Amino acid sequence: MNNLEAEKYNLRGVSSSKHQVHAALEGTSKGIYPQAFCKIIPDILTSDPEYCLVMHADGAGTKSSLAYCYWKETGDMSVWEGIAQDAIVMNLDDLLCVGVTDDILLSSTIGRNKRLVPAEVIAGLIGGSRKFCEAMEQHGIRMELTGGETADVGDLVRTVIVDSTVCARIHRDQVIDNGRIQPGDVVVGLASDGQTTYEDTYNSGIGSNGLTSARHDVFDNTLAALCPESYDDGIPQAVTYSGTKKLTDVHAPTGMTYGKLVLSPTRTYAPVVKAVFEQCRAHIHGMVHCTGGGQTKVLHFVNNLHIVKDNLFPVPHVFSEIREISGTPWKELYTVFNMGHRMELYVPRHAADTVIQTAARYNLAAQIIGYVEEGKGGSRVTVSGPHGTYVYTK
Repeated sequence: MNNLEAEKYNLRGVSSSKHQVHAALEGTSKGIYPQAFCKIIPDILTSDPEYCLVMHADGAGTKSSLAYCYWKETGDMSVWEGIAQDAIVMNLDDLLCVGVTDDILLSSTIGRNKRLVPAEVIAGLIGGSRKFCEAMEQHGIRMELTGGETADVGDLVRTVIVDSTVCARIHRDQVIDNGRIQPGDVVVGLASDGQTTYEDTYNSGIGSNGLTSARHDVFDNTLAALCPESYDDGIPQAVTYSGTKKLTDVHAPTGMTYGKLVLSPTRTYAPVVKAVFEQCRAHIHGMVHCTGGGQTKVLHFVNNLHIVKDNLFPVPHVFSEIREISGTPWKELYTVFNMGHRMELYVPRHAADTVIQTAARYNLAAQIIGYVEEGKGGSRVTVSGPHGTYVYTK
């Protein structure tokens, strides 16, 4: 593996570890539950000591750039509904990790280049948000759309960026705090690919992380000519759309175009997690949404623990394709993508079956993917499987 291949994620101007961001945040308060997945603060709105507030922001990231390319080539407006879902789920599923499943306030922020992104795209995004929220309400996940901001910022944004902010109030005795994760716990993973009972089509499992890497590694350079506005022309040509596929090439195992395979909307686990909470909330010691950082994400939320992941799901098609086309090292792939499960629950072994059986009711694969032991001087994650054993530290 040459240096260019090993460092191309950095060459594209992005970081899976976000070291600079975490360094900038040093010294800022981590809230009243420092190891919780989202920052939680006292309920300053009512001053009720039994409640707390959580506010969180995230978005679809550079996935919206690929959606723009697919829409421009095919005219398929459904990709914008998917991007709206991505921006919401990246927030919603973070909230799940601290125990929130409903009564969520949701605000959207859309920044577009008006010259290239017309009103019909904005309508598709707003309609997609409404459609997703209505679908979730059928499962008891109540989100209230409170409006937001749509800005024409062509001097700053090449195509379109779609973000969301959420806010919720939760009783303190309902909070899931990763500070409870302990040696002896097992890790139950919820699969990222497949088709649940609440999804209309197969989900590739791609989520909304690593899309800069995915789209440049999978698709060939004809996309640069078709949509030069879809990427930063300051990155080296050698890592610009350096793959072998076209957007409309068909991935034989799934029957999906490669464009749709990589654009598969981020799955929410909210219906499943809500049902799990009803069964065994008290036994859940921690939850981690495997987004930025992939299978190493948990390192941000534990101290002096060793997380061993030695029974992962088979690698989904989309990640196998990225690996085959790009040659990206397996160790790097596990830090950029979820690689098969995007949600982890840390529970005592006796509670694992309840989680797995509850997920099965929704046709969602779940299994014990690892366990927790003492860290002996520091925290680390060991990923072990057919593609090798890799150790990651803070």
